[in-house]
Amino acid sequence: MDPDTAWKQFKGKEIPSTVELDCELFKIIPEGSKILDFACGRGRLAFELQKRGYNVVGFDINPDSVEHARKLSKETNQAYKASASFDVANARDLPYPSGSFDVCLIQAFMTALVNPEHRGKVLDEAQRVLQEDGWLYLADFEQNWENPLYRERYIRDFPETGEKGTFIVTADGSQETPEIFRAHHYTKKELTELIEPRFEIETFKRTTFTTYHGNRIRGFVVMARKRGM
Repeated sequence: MDPDTAWKQFKGKEIPSTVELDCELFKIIPEGSKILDFACGRGRLAFELQKRGYNVVGFDINPDSVEHARKLSKETNQAYKASASFDVANARDLPYPSGSFDVCLIQAFMTALVNPEHRGKVLDEAQRVLQEDGWLYLADFEQNWENPLYRERYIRDFPETGEKGTFIVTADGSQETPEIFRAHHYTKKELTELIEPRFEIETFKRTTFTTYHGNRIRGFVVMARKRGM
């Protein structure tokens, strides 16, 4: 299934969103900063950031989820001093001018980029729209080969996906139900090689995340500064 089509199939608030923001973000980024929320879905993280005093622009490729977020923002923009707005856009070709944002938030979105060529394009766009010395906050899932559940999926789906760490997500995790979407889990080396040409990594730590099916697995949280273009 085409990845863009896969993520457009979800309706409104049904789009997957389970990973929580790390406190490192709030320690480093001052209130009032302008944040671009990549693949914002129904706006769960955007609204949390807005409540904490950040101005947020969220975008997603799924028009239905963006419309859902826009409806909610009518209330939140009246309730809070900070603003939240939402657009339909593709992360590989953003509609925003260069240097528009203080922070790019890319949380549990790289996992959806199962085409390796798309990963660099997304980070190129993040670098472009950030102001000088702007911040990248990136959080995503680590490859969990020691976990029997994921080891089995990585090995089972490799003949179909053609990449280690990429697997097929179905409704119940089995091969008997239809494919919903594909996901990629990263090694530290993979993420580092993607990030470092574009950003200077300040912190890179392991943590634990909850997946679409409620599984608890390891992941990474990265804070990095934009390199000069």
